[in-house]
Amino acid sequence: MTFAEFVALLQEERIRYVELRAVDLSGRLRGLTIPAEAFSEEMVNEGVGVDGVHYGLAQTEESDWVLLPDLDAVYLDPLRDPPAAIVLCDLGRPGEGPSPLSPRNVARAALRFLRDAGIAQDAKFSVELEFYLFEEIQVSDTPLSQGVEIFPIEGQPGPTGDLLPPAFPAYHLSGPQDRGRALRDRVVEILTRWGIPVRYHHHEGGGYGQMEIELGMASLLQAADWTVLAKDLIQRAAQEEGLIACFLPKPLYNQPGNGLHLHQCLIGADGNLFAGEEGLSETGLAYVGGLLLHGRALSALVSPSTNSYRRLRPGFEAPVELFFGTADRTAAVRIPGYLRNPQELRVEYRPPDPTCNPYLALAACLMAGIDGIRQGIDPASKGWGPGRKRRVPSLPRSLEEALDALRRDHEFLSVGGVFPPELLELWLAQKEKEAAEVAARPHPFEFRLYA
Repeated sequence: MTFAEFVALLQEERIRYVELRAVDLSGRLRGLTIPAEAFSEEMVNEGVGVDGVHYGLAQTEESDWVLLPDLDAVYLDPLRDPPAAIVLCDLGRPGEGPSPLSPRNVARAALRFLRDAGIAQDAKFSVELEFYLFEEIQVSDTPLSQGVEIFPIEGQPGPTGDLLPPAFPAYHLSGPQDRGRALRDRVVEILTRWGIPVRYHHHEGGGYGQMEIELGMASLLQAADWTVLAKDLIQRAAQEEGLIACFLPKPLYNQPGNGLHLHQCLIGADGNLFAGEEGLSETGLAYVGGLLLHGRALSALVSPSTNSYRRLRPGFEAPVELFFGTADRTAAVRIPGYLRNPQELRVEYRPPDPTCNPYLALAACLMAGIDGIRQGIDPASKGWGPGRKRRVPSLPRSLEEALDALRRDHEFLSVGGVFPPELLELWLAQKEKEAAEVAARPHPFEFRLYA
């Protein structure tokens, strides 16, 4: 979209404000608001100044960065009153264009490397967004009080006032028991208006109000854009209803966790490169081999929170080992068993969760798959499937373990300058700090065990 076309859109839709949005290093959507009449072509070309420290990409001594609006990523916001247009942005230093450290630019670089290597023309991704809807979350985090109390939207009142989950599986609940359906309908209507396709939405397996919305397939950068927009939209729509949309990987003890499963395939001149005569092609298998070979290091980017490893435990269909299988939801890489059209064949990487930065997570998966193809890795000959074997590599058991794995295995990310070393060091430093902060706090269960 040209600047003139953008101005015409603002006038036609009577848009009052322009919301410039970009994700920080962690994947949180940040931004600033500009009155529509003050938005200029110079802002598009030169950017709008921001403090890069708060985006996790700069030190205080060199904190002057800019938001660079992408007029091909414009979305009219129906939840905003007065009306506003959301414009997704890259991050960069003044006068230098998008920075190699900018998460959107990393996604762009991964796609460029894929094409320059002559492997494929495009990488397609589809994302499953899982989340809980709660009425309230009360958190206490002081020296004298450490704890959380959650008030869910669903559950059966017990004799002591606590809510009990259903005595039957909550997966695909319908009717009055599905208290999130109306909100999901509203979110999907807005996503569809934005041109973001939705495969379906439904109640997930968590009996205290777990939901899922699965987006359609798109090229890597667009799929990541859609993911951050959908997550933000879900949270804001829930807030309007007086609810909280919680994307924490494991918010509830002994209940299903929230994943961000990534469906993916490569596209060439003749269509889907994963399509073989009898299932997954050699290219597809090698791509899977790359995901499994680098799975432990990938965890630091796709499961990047301390809470992620409360989800990645046996049970609740969460993967704990690095193997592939058809229709196996305990596998790290699942090949959907219901696909009959070879052109629709794809693989699903199941360890990721919503605490990831989608741009970095999708780009990292692609780089792992590319490395598998370049090395010609056959996961079956290595004993990594199909199905669980006696000895297969395990996923990390903690964020610290995942960060150690990334420190040892990161060359596949840096090939072609896709993930600059400076970016990986910033990521590792931030995540090590988060892990230390959590480790310093006593856990309520410790009082039951030891006090």
